[in-house]
Amino acid sequence: MKLDTALYHATTRWPTSGFTVPRTIPNLLDTVSYHVHTMWLFTKSDFMTTMIPISIFAIVAAPLTSIHNIPHLVFWLWFHLLGFNTSNQTASLEDETNKPDRPLPAGRITLHDAIILRWTLMPMCWALSLAYSKETMFASMALSVFTFMYNELRGSGAHFMFRYALNGLGFAAFEAGTTLVAKNDKSCLDNAGWLAIALSASIFATTIYAQDFRDVVGDSLINRDTIPLRFGSPSRTALLLGVLAWSIGLSWIWDVDPYSAAAFTALGTYAGGRFVKYTTVEEDRTSYFYYNVWVSVAHILPGYWRLLRAA
Repeated sequence: MKLDTALYHATTRWPTSGFTVPRTIPNLLDTVSYHVHTMWLFTKSDFMTTMIPISIFAIVAAPLTSIHNIPHLVFWLWFHLLGFNTSNQTASLEDETNKPDRPLPAGRITLHDAIILRWTLMPMCWALSLAYSKETMFASMALSVFTFMYNELRGSGAHFMFRYALNGLGFAAFEAGTTLVAKNDKSCLDNAGWLAIALSASIFATTIYAQDFRDVVGDSLINRDTIPLRFGSPSRTALLLGVLAWSIGLSWIWDVDPYSAAAFTALGTYAGGRFVKYTTVEEDRTSYFYYNVWVSVAHILPGYWRLLRAA
């Protein structure tokens, strides 16, 4: 009788077929859904800042010749972003103030389990990359080095110049790997592709502090050395001038026609100008959105050159 009761509680019978399934299956699906959502939350806030610009960049810098490569490049980028973010979010306490909806401050995962996930993802990223080419794996390994320097070695809290240089190098590794995956021949990039990566890394290294205006509260709590905290209001004007200079320079480098160049420069002026005109944290979040729109358009310019000028 006890055995019959145990079997009843362990299974659910389909009345029409007599087929039995474990009652634990719905629980298993709930658990999988929970953990997938947790991984999504690790990367959610970086879709506009990383996933969209770098995906666009890879498509035009490769250049993409087969739409079948798009799911591959998107997954490769997201998986590596997950690896970076688990490292970043286990190495700093700023999310408790800046982004309380992330998995750790929200209590969706313990710090111990998040650290295990962080170090498990690293060799998994290498293995995934090696499935494409050894060159893609080298890009993945370079990203791992920059991630370790930025997070575990506290490069994010070092002098602001070193911090922003690491930002640029990290984005370059993201872009090199994603661009290689976007190509049919995943073993090499042409000169235009490498130039595009170098320019993009330089843009991020010199203007990525746009994100720090929205995070000044958390950054000040952990004494992070950022341009906005070090220089205050003048850094807003410097950002506007930097975005404006890059708009003009990129238009010249990629031989953009005058009308498109004027429109791109106007977008940069608006995006950078917002940081000067609107100075509350909430307004800085909106301004950062427009900054990322400008970055995304900047990443399209190599494709403009390939399509209209390279021939």
